[in-house]
Amino acid sequence: MAIPGRQGIGQLGVTLIVQQVAAAADFYRDVLGAEEVDRGAAAYPGGPPPAGLPAGEVTWAELRLAGAHLLVVRENPRWREAPRPDWPRSPIAAGAPSTCLTLYVDDVDAVYARALAAGASPTARNSGVEDGYWGDRMVQFHDPFGHVWRIMTRREDVEVADLPGRYEALRQAHRAARGLG
Repeated sequence: MAIPGRQGIGQLGVTLIVQQVAAAADFYRDVLGAEEVDRGAAAYPGGPPPAGLPAGEVTWAELRLAGAHLLVVRENPRWREAPRPDWPRSPIAAGAPSTCLTLYVDDVDAVYARALAAGASPTARNSGVEDGYWGDRMVQFHDPFGHVWRIMTRREDVEVADLPGRYEALRQAHRAARGLG
């Protein structure tokens, strides 16, 4: 039996594996505007807590974000000794992220400021919010749990035919700024 109000047909579902579920769910709710559906300290909704975990430790959280179903789950510590090296791990345990999640927001600058204040870090040193030649204002960052987010705000609609010229103008501006004229 399906649980009413959870992920539906045709709805994108993303599972993010983290080491600290409660903190990650709070970050996604408070910084990115996700709506929390449920969270729990069990292997599944309504079930008993997994053996060996501290009482009350959150092991999963369900959220809705921009029409997608987001499931945040605790990394299984036994997967470090898994029989296969490709078993799912958090980006922190794996040493690198494996995805980039893209989210359109009303104000990329405000969301980025909240993300940094909540422990996120830029994907590149000395990088920040920038205007893309395709009409979006954007930035990328690592959330405190190792996942990469690309946050964007639509500034203007650009015709596909205009993209090559806009790209070339941006490329020339970057070259000039580096003294490569």
